[in-house]
Amino acid sequence: MSPDTNQIHPTSPAGGHPGTSSDALRSHYDIGTDFFGLWLDPSLTYSCALYEAGDTDDPAGFLAAQTRKLDFHIDQAHAAGAERVLDIGCGWGSMMRRLAERGAGHVTGMTMTEAHRTHVTGFGDPRLEVALTPWAGFEPEAPYDAIVSLEAFEHFARLDSTEAEKKAGYRAFFERAHSWLKPGGRMSIQTIVYGRATKADFSTFCAAEVFPDSDLPRLHEIMEGCDRLFEVERLRCDRQMYVRTFQSWLDGLRANRAAAETIVGPAVVDRFEKYCGVFMIGFHTGAMNLARIGFRKAG
Repeated sequence: MSPDTNQIHPTSPAGGHPGTSSDALRSHYDIGTDFFGLWLDPSLTYSCALYEAGDTDDPAGFLAAQTRKLDFHIDQAHAAGAERVLDIGCGWGSMMRRLAERGAGHVTGMTMTEAHRTHVTGFGDPRLEVALTPWAGFEPEAPYDAIVSLEAFEHFARLDSTEAEKKAGYRAFFERAHSWLKPGGRMSIQTIVYGRATKADFSTFCAAEVFPDSDLPRLHEIMEGCDRLFEVERLRCDRQMYVRTFQSWLDGLRANRAAAETIVGPAVVDRFEKYCGVFMIGFHTGAMNLARIGFRKAG
């Protein structure tokens, strides 16, 4: 089987509505895997965990909550044991590895940062491959049984996009996702969404210093984007779980501050501590929310 990466065309998103640029993404994610490894869990899962009653906040408890989140999306996408699965925004590959552990035959991870591709390639697992491309440039050689995407959707629109451009870009994504799936295929997406906050609120610090170019979706924009292409089978919002997740990250960063400063310097550590604190407040107050959505391909 030839790899799907032979069919990649790294263009701007369809319809001329680009999401976050690769340079902007690299400014955050390519700071250094060693840096992120100091404060994320051992699997380098960089998204909101899924907690249950009785979970502890020690490292073992946090890792268990992160693994539960991965399994939740695998189950929601019916991806366990699937022949072909696509992970959009694969990060450092924790979802890809979990999919392989749960019997997926071939997993393609999509990313726009070299640090992620290098890390996943280092696993040495022939079932895993990484496509270094934006979603709009991706043309797989065959359809997928399932798609998962954890906190990549936040980068599918730019802060300077008009409302019409933003909606058109989301529609283009769902059209592509529809074309990538086999009939009846499932997709599970996790994304931060606007709650009570406005674009101006988000741009004050987060878009300026943490995620340049990125604009969050609103739930109604996601629903409009997928209309008639996908059936929404499940939606749950877990913003308080993100308060807890960011607290674990902040605790890890503070506990390893000296080591972090040797890698990225004090100013970057300060910025990430502020980022964790601002997002904790945002989720606690409802300025932002965390959505986990299950889709089934229509038609």
